Amino acid sequence: MKKLFVLSLALIAVFSLAAVINYAIYEEPTTLNPWNFYGPNTTVWNDYVLAGKWGSLYTYSDKRFDFIPSLAADFPKKEKEGDLWVYTIPLRKGVWWSDGTLFTADDVAFTINTAVKLIKDKGLGGNWVGMYDPDFIEKAEKVDDYTVKIYFKKLGLAKVEFGALMGAILQKKYWQPIVEEALKQDNTLQYLYDEKWAKDEPGLGAFELAKWEKGAFVENKALDSYYDGGFEEILYKNGAVELKAPSGWHWTGYGEPEGDVELKVTTGPFVDDIIYKIYKERAVAITALLKGEVSYIFNPLGLQKGELDQLKGAPGVKIVANASNGFRYLAFNMRRYPMNIKEFRQAIAVLIDRNFLTQRILQGQAIPLKTTVPPGNAFWHNPNIKSTAEVLIGKPENQITMGDRFRAAIELLKKAGFRWIVPPKVVGDKVVRQGKGLIGPDGKPVKAIELMAPGAGYDPMRATTALFIQDWANQIGIPIKANLVDFNTIVSKVWEENFNYDMYMLGWSLSIYPDYLVDFFHSKRAGAGDFNTPGYMNPQFDELADKFLASTDLNEARELAYKLQEMLAEDLPYVILFTAPIYEAYRSDEIQFPYTEVLDGIQNLLGFPSTVRPLSE
Repeated sequence: MKKLFVLSLALIAVFSLAAVINYAIYEEPTTLNPWNFYGPNTTVWNDYVLAGKWGSLYTYSDKRFDFIPSLAADFPKKEKEGDLWVYTIPLRKGVWWSDGTLFTADDVAFTINTAVKLIKDKGLGGNWVGMYDPDFIEKAEKVDDYTVKIYFKKLGLAKVEFGALMGAILQKKYWQPIVEEALKQDNTLQYLYDEKWAKDEPGLGAFELAKWEKGAFVENKALDSYYDGGFEEILYKNGAVELKAPSGWHWTGYGEPEGDVELKVTTGPFVDDIIYKIYKERAVAITALLKGEVSYIFNPLGLQKGELDQLKGAPGVKIVANASNGFRYLAFNMRRYPMNIKEFRQAIAVLIDRNFLTQRILQGQAIPLKTTVPPGNAFWHNPNIKSTAEVLIGKPENQITMGDRFRAAIELLKKAGFRWIVPPKVVGDKVVRQGKGLIGPDGKPVKAIELMAPGAGYDPMRATTALFIQDWANQIGIPIKANLVDFNTIVSKVWEENFNYDMYMLGWSLSIYPDYLVDFFHSKRAGAGDFNTPGYMNPQFDELADKFLASTDLNEARELAYKLQEMLAEDLPYVILFTAPIYEAYRSDEIQFPYTEVLDGIQNLLGFPSTVRPLSE
C-alpha cells in the first residue's frame, strides 16, 4: 500500500491547451468514489486515474520529499489545551473547487469530523483510518474561513504530520447531505460507496471526470480555469523550498531560498484531456506505445526483461529506471488452518529460494527482499533482517541448497505435529520420493490449499513464482495449488468477500513514512475490508506498533520500525518475496515530464498529469 497523499503540484492551472495525451493502464478502475477509494478499494489503478483530485493540508515536495504546505498556508502552530494537543493551521485563500465554490475551513472540519464519526460508528476502514485515526483525533474545528484547529488526544509523526495533516479533504457542500442521508440507511457505508456520487463530485485538481467507458478507457478533462495556474515549486541545493501561487501566496522554508536551484516545476495543465486506455494484455500495451497510440504505460511493477528488450532502441521511446518503494509478497490467511500454524508458514518460507527465482528464473529483473521496507527507502530499511532459511539453516542465502530447504521444511512440519501417509524422502538436493497424504496435527488430512496469484499477462514474475512455490511444496507433500487469476479477482476475494482465500500473492506500492507496518499488521486493522488481510494477532507487535505511531522523534521511530520488521520476519504473516527496479518507458518524441529520476518512478507521481507537456504545444 502507498500513503494516498496528493501532491500540491498535481493541482494545476490551464494555459492555452491544445493536446490530448493517451496513457495506458492494465486494470479497470474499481471505483472513483473517494469513500470507497480510500476505504476498501484502494488499488493503484484507481489512484492513477483519479490523478490528484482531492487536496491535502500538507504534502511532500517533488523529488526530495520535504514536508511542505499544500492547502495550508504555513506550518501549524502547536500548543497544549488541557489534555489535548491543538494544531492551529492557516489555510490558503483563493483556492476553488471545480464547481466554483471556495475552499474553506468548513471543508477541512467536515472531512475530519465525518471520517472520525464513520470510523468509530460505522467501521469505515482502509486509508481513512490511517489518515484520521480516532485514537489520535478528537475533533476539527473551524476558527474562521481560513483557520482550522485540529484537536489531538496524543501525538505521533505517523498519525499527525504524516497522517491527518496529509489526509484527503472533501467538499462539505457536496457531501454533507449525502452523508446525512447515508446515516439514515441500514448500510451507511454501502450507500456512501455508490458510484453515482462520483459522477458530479467537485474536486480540487485541474481535471474532472469526463467519461468512464468500462473496459475501454477513462477520460479526464482539464478545467476551463484553475486557481493554481502557474504555481511554482523551487527546490534549492542548500535545502530551501520556495512555493509561489498565482493568487499571490508565497511560502519559503528549510532555509533561505538562495544559491543554485536543484529543481523548478511550473504547473499547467498543458493538455485538454488525458485518456487512460485499458489494456488487459501487457503485450498489446507495449505495441501501442511503439505505434505512438499511447505516450506512457502505467505499471507499478515496471517493465519486464522481454519488454525492455523490445523497447530498447525504438525510435522516440525513452526508458528510465528508478529504485522501487514497493514489494511483492505472499500472504497467509491466518484465520484458516493450517496457515494459522507458525511452523507451516515457516516451512513455506524456507522452501522459497529467492536468489534462484530472481537471478536465474527472473533473469536479474528482481531483487530478493527479506523485509517489509525496501532498501530504496534507506532511512527506514532494516538491513540486518535475515530470511527464515538463514535463521533456521544457519547459512547465508547463497550457500543454502535446495536439499537444505526441503529437509528444513520437513523438520518444521514434523515439529508442529504434521505427518504423511507417504513421507517425503530427500537425497542430496533432490526429493527422491514425493510426500503424499499430509496429515495435520489434528489428525485430519490437509485439504488442497489455493494460492492465488496474478496471471502471466499481468505479472509474469508473480505467476512464475507461484508455480515454483506450488512445485516445491508439492514435492514434500504440501497440497498447494497455484491459481493464476485476474488482479481484480484477487482484490475481490481478499477485501470484498471478507478474506475468502487461503494464500495469495500481490504487491504494495508504499508510503515514505512506513506507518503501513501498522496498517498491514495491527490487530485493529484485521476487520472486513481493512488492510490486515492475514488476520495477524500479536499483542507484543501491537504494543510496539502503538509506540511507533506515538513517536514524535524520527530516530526513535526508526528504531521501533526496525523492531517491527524483525517481528514480522519471525512471525511471517507475509513472506516478502522481492522488489524490483522500476523500469518505465514513454514517448519522448510526444511528451516531456518535469523530471524522471525519483523514488518509485513516474508511476508513483501519477504520470505528472498537470505538469506533463506535449512537445507539440
